[in-house]
Amino acid sequence: MRSLCGVHACGGLLVLLPLLAPGTTASAGETPAAAGPMVMLKLDDLARHGAGPQATVSPRWQRITDFLEGEKIKASFGLFGDSLEGDCPAYVAWLKTRAAGGWVELWHHGYYARGLPEAQQVNGRKAEYLGGTAADQAAMFAKSLALAKEKVGVELKAFGPHSTAIDGTTYEALEGIPQIRLVWFYGPPPGVRTGKTVVRRLMELEKPLFVPNPDAVREAFEKKGRGLPYIALQGHPNQWDDARFEDFRKAVLFLRDQGCRFMTPTEFLASPAAGKADRPGG
Repeated sequence: MRSLCGVHACGGLLVLLPLLAPGTTASAGETPAAAGPMVMLKLDDLARHGAGPQATVSPRWQRITDFLEGEKIKASFGLFGDSLEGDCPAYVAWLKTRAAGGWVELWHHGYYARGLPEAQQVNGRKAEYLGGTAADQAAMFAKSLALAKEKVGVELKAFGPHSTAIDGTTYEALEGIPQIRLVWFYGPPPGVRTGKTVVRRLMELEKPLFVPNPDAVREAFEKKGRGLPYIALQGHPNQWDDARFEDFRKAVLFLRDQGCRFMTPTEFLASPAAGKADRPGG
């Protein structure tokens, strides 16, 4: 029997209770799994694979997607803006199918999959969202968000930088972009205010980087995870061979067995747990 987390009002308090899947009932004497914290899967570096109009995504991305949708586990995919350049009908159709299915939410991971072009690395600018003026960074946000809306028909509500941190100037740019409401992991520097919700990295999926580690997930969950307000796990599916994919699968199914509910960034923003994320100075 699989359970989901529900909310019940009791004496003015909100209490998380396990809900049975539709059409199921608890057997006599059976104790439903205790509700665990909500989990967001932050999966990075989604891009078009191959060439020509039939190019879609890599086999590794397809495998992850088939697993998540087959198990009805929600996740979020970090999209590169430049993957939408030019004529790419099969890729766009693939993205639209994900968005329509409701199990995957796309988020903004930057415009350039291979990093900021060298020609733009001037005046101390180190990366797309590190250095440079607020106007320059705002223009890059606008370019990616417009392409996602035009081609896929979705509004990207979350942002996480690719292969770099971000700075106070990035937050200055973000304040003028109300569509982006959530930032993964990188809050503003001290003294900089923001109205964005900053999700903290409280546990790791990959340990070391690019290597899903179900034993580390299990250990961290037993040590502190049950008491966390939420868990956000970062992964890089295109770096996962068969063995790494299997370890990702084990980690995710372990968390589900603990009563965790997987949700998208938009669902998180609407949940009580969003109030326990950071809004520095906001």
